[in-house]
Amino acid sequence: MTDKELKDMDETTSMDTTAAADTTDETTVDVNEAVDDVLLSDADELPFDVDFYDDADDADVATDVIDVDDGDRVGTVDNSNVVDDDTDDVDDETTGVDTTSSAPADGGADVVAANADHVNAMLSLATPRESTDDESSPDYIETPRSASSATAVSTHIDREVKVGDEDLNLLRAYPTLSLHDVTYRDRKTGRTPVEHLTCAFEAGTVSAILVPDGDDMARTAMVGLLSGLLMPESGHLMNHSAEYLSIEPLELRGHRIGLVPQRFAVRGDLSPVRNLVYAMDASNRNFLKPKPVLARELLLASGLDETLLDNRVDSLNEVDRRRVAIARAVCCEAEIVVLDEPLDGLEDGERDTIMELLRGIAHGDPKRCVVVVTQDAAVAESADQTVTL
Repeated sequence: MTDKELKDMDETTSMDTTAAADTTDETTVDVNEAVDDVLLSDADELPFDVDFYDDADDADVATDVIDVDDGDRVGTVDNSNVVDDDTDDVDDETTGVDTTSSAPADGGADVVAANADHVNAMLSLATPRESTDDESSPDYIETPRSASSATAVSTHIDREVKVGDEDLNLLRAYPTLSLHDVTYRDRKTGRTPVEHLTCAFEAGTVSAILVPDGDDMARTAMVGLLSGLLMPESGHLMNHSAEYLSIEPLELRGHRIGLVPQRFAVRGDLSPVRNLVYAMDASNRNFLKPKPVLARELLLASGLDETLLDNRVDSLNEVDRRRVAIARAVCCEAEIVVLDEPLDGLEDGERDTIMELLRGIAHGDPKRCVVVVTQDAAVAESADQTVTL
């Protein structure tokens, strides 16, 4: 094949390729125009509705605005780029969905009003109003009130149940120690030394429970009940608003209550300081000062001579041993101190010394509730308050 024939063949191929490309472009243009025609012709049959607003104030869109530094805002709707379009909204009957509708503006007010009516209706049940002046009349009708307050309701209830000022004061302040209808029965003998006892003891007072002379069972039962070592058969023993049974035993007897029994109140083989430290260790409590330092301070405050702090307790006289026993009872910050015949066997001067010590513990800072269980009428008379069993 000659060079001329090859040149003619290349020109023919190039022309065919250009013609094919032109045909493809025309086909693409025709297809795009057809799609546009279909979309434009069926615009009124689109299955959704899009609304544009000329002004942001016309839009029923609720947005939360949060002010940020320099007036910047977060969570707002920006309507600056909204396109204005005169396209009519699609008929709700055609689409079945109304995307432009919103909740009534007063919907929240309706809910508040309904709640207020419900509250007033409930309050009207508590404080009725009479349709006649005579409540015993058969024509007496209770009608609802239009408005009321909690104070009016409580006042009406107090009036109905006959709550007086004395009862209100009792409800507002729980006593440090109280017994409510307490009964205790000895299981071995079947005897009931404590029966339906109700009394209360406040902090800052020295109280006495006077048991019948010679009735050791009643005295022992009272000491055991007040200290939490015995539980009543019926009734309630309370420390403030907490019942003894609801308090952990270690918390009750290791912290809240200090006991001074007649026997084994102290360990004779230990010094006064070691006796108090021994009790502090058993209480499982934390103290702001070293325990030996606190022990010395308490013993000196109880009137024990400084030279006796490190002596054995069994070498001390009876008054000093009782000082140690009382200091040991309060060393774990007890707010209730129960004593079993603390003045028994003492001379007149010694009895006065111990009573002054008990008053100092009761009236000091902090104030404590001191309860003496005794068969001695003279001791009961010297107390601030006496309960006879």
